[in-house]
Order: sequence, then C-alpha cells, then structure tokens
Amino acid sequence: MMKTIKKFSFTIVFIIVLVGLNLIHHRLHHYISKLTGEKFFVYVVFALFVAFFLMLLIKILPSRKNLELALILLCLGLVFFFVISRPLFSSRLNVLEFFLLGFVVALENKKAKSFAPFVLILAAALLVEVAGNFALGSSFYYLDVWVNVLTALSGYIATFLLL
Repeated sequence: MMKTIKKFSFTIVFIIVLVGLNLIHHRLHHYISKLTGEKFFVYVVFALFVAFFLMLLIKILPSRKNLELALILLCLGLVFFFVISRPLFSSRLNVLEFFLLGFVVALENKKAKSFAPFVLILAAALLVEVAGNFALGSSFYYLDVWVNVLTALSGYIATFLLL
C-alpha cells in the first residue's frame, strides 16, 4: 500500500488539486469570461486535444497497427463528444482536468501492469463529485462520475499508447 502511494504521489497531489479546483469552478468561470471570453477557453481546450491526438496519429499511422488506431479514434471520439455535448463551463473544465489526470496516471505507471491506476481514477471521480455535493450543495449526479472516469481513461489510454 505504501509503495503504491509513493509510486503515485504526484497523482494523489493532482487529485487534491482537482477537488480544490472543483470547488472554485464558478469563480474561475467568471474570471476567464471577463478576461478572454468563454469561447476562447473552449477553443483552447479544442486546440490542446487536437494537438495531443495529432501527435498520437502521427506516431501510430506509420506503424499501421489497427488496434491502436481504433483505440485512439475511440478516445478521440469520446473526448470530443464530451467537450461538445456538455454546454456548461465546469463540465468542459472537468473533461480537460480528468483527461490530464489520465495523462499523469499513465506517466507515473510507466507501462507496469497494475490495477491501481483504475482505482485512483475512479476514486478521483467519486471524490470530486462528493466534494461538490457537500461543499456546494449540489446533488450527486452519477453520470458526471461516468463522464469523468471515461475521460480520464481516454487520457490514460492515449498517453499509454504515446509512450
């Protein structure tokens, strides 16, 4: 147990930051809207995802590995579906945050076979939703947990293929 905590220490810090950011999404939204406008943030999120997935496609296409290409396209479809279909700022920010969580978990896992990354991702999604429930008085919405988990797993898979 202690070995796992040491191995994923940066991930645990990142999860704590995610919970803290979740509590100030409304303030962050007002600040970004006043500074640049909400559409600018959406374009930046799209640009980050497009750049990441283009790097993946450039790496995978020459090798002609159909399974890896299918996984990349699945991750790409999931992430862009969540970004486009969720109109709220905090939902789009959650997609970006949990994709980055999957990225960080994959970097710390270094292709080792372990069940711990999936437990951390699920725990982070539940913790963010429960923290929002208690601190902000919102209701627990299980679909947000699933969206966060799927987004983090997409980031994990995409980064795993990139390494």
